[in-house]
Amino acid sequence: MKARAARRRTELFGLLRAFRDAAAALPDALVAIDEHQRILWFNAAAGRLLGLDYPHHLGASLRDVVAIPGIIDWIEAGGAEALTEVTAPNDADVHLSLRLIPYAQDHALLLARDVSQLLRLEKVRRDFVANVSHELRTPLTVVHGYLDLIEPEQIPEFESILRELRNQSRRMTQIVEDLLTLSRLDAEETLPETRVAMRPLLNTLHRDAEGLSRGRHTITVDIQGIHDVHGSPKDLYSAFSNIVSNAVRYTPVGGRITIAWTSGANSGRLTVIDSGHGISPQHLPRLTERFYRVSTSRSRESGGTGLGLSIVKHVLQLHDAHLEIESEVGVGSTFTCVFGAERLLAPELLAEEV
Repeated sequence: MKARAARRRTELFGLLRAFRDAAAALPDALVAIDEHQRILWFNAAAGRLLGLDYPHHLGASLRDVVAIPGIIDWIEAGGAEALTEVTAPNDADVHLSLRLIPYAQDHALLLARDVSQLLRLEKVRRDFVANVSHELRTPLTVVHGYLDLIEPEQIPEFESILRELRNQSRRMTQIVEDLLTLSRLDAEETLPETRVAMRPLLNTLHRDAEGLSRGRHTITVDIQGIHDVHGSPKDLYSAFSNIVSNAVRYTPVGGRITIAWTSGANSGRLTVIDSGHGISPQHLPRLTERFYRVSTSRSRESGGTGLGLSIVKHVLQLHDAHLEIESEVGVGSTFTCVFGAERLLAPELLAEEV
């Protein structure tokens, strides 16, 4: 029995050494910490990415040896979401993604991954899309301008061809404009912000929807909130307009569309409700992806570019807001832009009185 126990201990120690050697060989930094953020162990990559020195930093407080702003608050808050695009404390050219993995009792594993190359590739992609879109804008404008000079009625045999060319050139121009908008939003960390008066904005959205619908739908506005929003008027109008135009395009003739604004002490919600075809549950998580379409043929027929909800997502993220989507096939869809209390402004008249 003693011999078996000894062999068992030897096997366990061997396994532990193997696991530790494997962790030490990882290119990602691993740091084991206790409930007081004291460092219990770290691998070699933690020295390169986080500036830790073995064995001097064993037992030290993470707060004292890892100079990353906000990391302690993030850990104490539970670290449920990854901390992305963090600058490495010992190299400003290195960018990290941090994750916190709880284990045992009140212990956690801090994982830091070098994402510098991914960010560089993402920048190359953004620059490529922006440059190509910019270069395409001029020739498309020229083509579209010349097509508008030709009256299809003057050449009856080519009338259908000319109308299709016009439609497709407009569609391509809209795709280029949407790509340029997305490139601009990708490149900006903040937007120029001011007071966005919600009541006039909703009235404008209502007029736009009526013009796009041309009397084919019943469109109403419901305002039950007194607050305005602090943000970019141009970009918020673009985001809201994309949602409203989608509702008009994908709602059958005779359908109903409601544009609503409600606000309270904790949040403000811009909601667009339609009685359209509805969307299957498996599509909902991917609706904000670029060029993702539930129905390719229907989107093309309606003139959609597949970029509208991506623009909505980016605009809302820059306003510390998010998009909620609910839909039922055959019943309709509800798109809601949710703003936090920090984005809400009291009406100007009430603000002056205070």
